[in-house]
Amino acid sequence: MRRAPGAAPSANRHAATARRSPSSAARTQPRCATASSASRVQARRRAPQASARRSSRATWLFALGALALAGIALWGVISLAGAIVGGITSAVTPSAGDSAIIEDSAATTSDIVIGLNGDADTFVLAGENYLEAGAHATDPVHGILNDAIEVTGDVDASRAGDYTVTYSVADPDGGTATAERHVHVVDEMDTMQTGVPVLMYHYVYTQDAPPENLNGNYLLDTKLAEQLAYLTENDFYFPSYQEVRAYLEGTHSLPAKSIVLTFDDGEAGFLSRGIELLEEYKVPATSFIIASEADAADRVVANASPYVSFQSHSYNMHRAGGTIGHGGIVSALSREEIADDLKQAQAVVGTSEALAYPYGDVTDDARAAVDDAGILCAFTTENRWAEPGDDVRSLPRVRISGEYTIDGYKSLVTE
Repeated sequence: MRRAPGAAPSANRHAATARRSPSSAARTQPRCATASSASRVQARRRAPQASARRSSRATWLFALGALALAGIALWGVISLAGAIVGGITSAVTPSAGDSAIIEDSAATTSDIVIGLNGDADTFVLAGENYLEAGAHATDPVHGILNDAIEVTGDVDASRAGDYTVTYSVADPDGGTATAERHVHVVDEMDTMQTGVPVLMYHYVYTQDAPPENLNGNYLLDTKLAEQLAYLTENDFYFPSYQEVRAYLEGTHSLPAKSIVLTFDDGEAGFLSRGIELLEEYKVPATSFIIASEADAADRVVANASPYVSFQSHSYNMHRAGGTIGHGGIVSALSREEIADDLKQAQAVVGTSEALAYPYGDVTDDARAAVDDAGILCAFTTENRWAEPGDDVRSLPRVRISGEYTIDGYKSLVTE
C-alpha cells in the first residue's frame, strides 16, 4: 500500500506547535529592577527568544518540505517501475506450436486457448483434395472465438510435398494466439480399408473417488491413460470430421490406424481428469455437450483445451418422450423442431461439425434436420465401426466399457 506523498507524522506537528509557544520573560526579571530597566531586560530577552522561535519555525518548514519532495520522488519511482513491469508483461510472445499460445494484451490478461480440428500432422494422397478442418479457440474473458480465426497457407495436393497451414486469432483486447498444422502430401501410404472406429466413451473417474453407482459407462483414469498410450505409441491417426465424411462417401483416403475419440455428456470426471490425460498424450477428442444445461456455456469456456472440440449432444432433446429406441424425445418432434434445437446447441458450443443423438435415437426427420443445421457427421449408439457407404447422418460408434482389458481394447480399434 502506498503512503500519501509528503505526509508528515501527526506527532511532529504537535511538537512543532509546542515549541512555538512563547516563554514568560516577566517571571525572570530582577526584583530590584525599576520599571524602565525591567522593560529593557524583557526586550533584550525577547530578541533572542524571537530569533530562536524563527529559527525553529524555519527548521521545521524545511524538514516538512524535504519530506514532501521525498514522497513525490518515491511516488514517481513506484509509478515508473509499475509501467516498466507492465510493459515487459504485455510484450511476452511465446513461439508458435500445435497447442495453445498465450499472449497478454495491454488492457487485460488474455489467455486464448487454440487447438486444431483433427490431427496436427495431416496426410493426403497426392491427387486427392486437402480438406481444411479448421480450428477452435476460446478465451476466458470473451468466450468462444471460432469465428475470428484466420487461416493462412496453401496446400498443393496435386504433388507430394510438405506444407504448413497457420491458424491465428485475436481477441477484442489485442491478445493473440496461433497454431500450425503440418500437411504431408504423399504419393503412397497405407490406408483404412474396411471402415473407421469412432469410439464412444462416457465418464472418467479416479481410484480415490469412485462413483456411487459404478457401471460400464465409467472408465478408471489409469485405464484411459493405458489406452491413450497405446494409441500414441502405435502412431494412430486422428482424422477430422471433414476427412471422416469424405472417406465414408468414397471420395477421400484415410491413413491406416485412423481413429476418432468421443466422450458423451461433458461429465465432471472427464472435464477434469479426462482432458488432463488427453493433453498429456496429445490426443484430440470430441466432447458432446448437452447445451441446455445451465452451466453448459461456462463449461465449454472453463474447460477449453487444444485437444478437445466441444460439439452438440442437442440442446434440449436429452429427455424422454418418444416412442422408439431408448424413448428419447426426438421421435416426438418435427423436422423443424429438431433443426431449431440443433441450431440452439450450436450457438452454445460454437461448432457444427458433429452431433451425438440423445440416447442414440434417430428418425428420418432428425436426419433431414441434421442437413438443415449443416452438421457433417451425426452419431447414434449402434455398436460397430463406421463403414464406407454408411449414412453420415446416423453413424455407428464403438462403445468403450470400463470393464475392458487393454487387449480387449486393442481388438476393438484395429483392423
